[in-house]
Amino acid sequence: MIQFDEHRYWLYSAVDPETNKILHIRLYSTTMAALTERFLQELTEKHALDDTVFLVDGAKHLQTVLRRSGLRF
Repeated sequence: MIQFDEHRYWLYSAVDPETNKILHIRLYSTTMAALTERFLQELTEKHALDDTVFLVDGAKHLQTVLRRSGLRF
């Protein structure tokens, strides 16, 4: 979460840990499962995620969407 004065934003990013290359990035003004699903859909349109393991915090909506999508985290 990034905060500017009273405004909060959530940064979603996918990074290749071997190259530090940013694969996909989005900034949202709210956090919800639908936005997580949109981010993952955009990411899968660009990259194959078969062997991908996602590093996420304890946010339940992230874990729920990844589990529903059959992705490892």
